Amino acid sequence: MPQNICEYLREEAVGGLFKLNTVNKAWPIWQEVIKDKISHWNAVNVIDLGDYLSEIFRSTGSSDRSQSSVSGGGTGWEALVCWYLNLCLLESRTVVVKFKNSLIPQPIRDAITVKYGTFPSNTESDLIAITFPDKADYISTDKFNIIARDNQGSLIDTKIGRNNKFNYLPIINSLTDRDFNDFEIGIIQCKTNWNDNAQIPMLWDMIYSSKGFEGHRTTVGSSIYSIKDIRRFTYSFVTVPTSSEGGSKITPNSTCVKRVQNLSGGNYWGKPTANSVAYSLKEIFGRNFSSASSHGLRISLNSALPQLKNTYSYFNI
Repeated sequence: MPQNICEYLREEAVGGLFKLNTVNKAWPIWQEVIKDKISHWNAVNVIDLGDYLSEIFRSTGSSDRSQSSVSGGGTGWEALVCWYLNLCLLESRTVVVKFKNSLIPQPIRDAITVKYGTFPSNTESDLIAITFPDKADYISTDKFNIIARDNQGSLIDTKIGRNNKFNYLPIINSLTDRDFNDFEIGIIQCKTNWNDNAQIPMLWDMIYSSKGFEGHRTTVGSSIYSIKDIRRFTYSFVTVPTSSEGGSKITPNSTCVKRVQNLSGGNYWGKPTANSVAYSLKEIFGRNFSSASSHGLRISLNSALPQLKNTYSYFNI
């Protein structure tokens, strides 16, 4: 069946989540809670899962263990967030990927690399959201029919090996180099605990937002690829949180809130929005990914949901 390069990447990204031991152990329980929350599968109800992600995550927690052990800790939370975001973004031009060199285009990896002198020190970027340009190569062209050239001008084969596997990385690197200025990149840091980790996204967002470090050897990006050249860059934070009271004691004046209140991509948790504290994760679509679909995310998602048992069965719902 024809598949564009965005949906190929989404399938690879989501499929990789189910290769994690933490996810394999938790998924049978998470799956039942998810199904219980959705009485009718339409875009509104699926997106509203963002209000319940903390509850879903906690459903596999152990009452007699510390918060760091809940559902395998950060790995489980990161995977659940990635699963949810990609489900809601089906048939759009935004794909959320757990950071992995074999999936992230080289130009994007270069653009978000921070160097201290000659030492590369990448952000703790759990997830990378890539919004691809509104062009035929990403939307309407079957991945095997893409015409891409390497740096020497030679055509890149779309199929490799005896099994005619899609030659993803060379092709996506070529397309990203060609259309770099039309890409949008979002770094999404996922942490189960808020109080202990809020300073990390605050500092990284400051680094990415900086216009330079006078008298300092810290640089962002490479001489060829810079986040300043792309269409849009955002840095977001998503937490459970796993404090004993589940975040109920966090107020607009809490230190952890103050530290992330001005992040370029926003501050979210897996609960309903609490004014001046945190947005529900479902709010990230309108804030950061509004350009992902020319039809609107609700229409795109409603079109995709009937295919969850076949084309998009890799979501395991």
